[in-house]
Amino acid sequence: MSSYNIADIIYQLFFLAFFILIIVGAISFFRSMKRRKTRLDIMEKKLDDLHRQLRKSTD
Repeated sequence: MSSYNIADIIYQLFFLAFFILIIVGAISFFRSMKRRKTRLDIMEKKLDDLHRQLRKSTD
């Protein structure tokens, strides 16, 4: 009585893949944001150091 149609299996696999894609995309997005923030912090520190050096040389 309970036989699966091939279309039902394809439908289920498609939505399973879609769900996994959403999860992977969200994780990638948050990792990218964290990496970007780390890079910006490093750049900000370098700019602050350079600014301090320039102030020192002009004084």
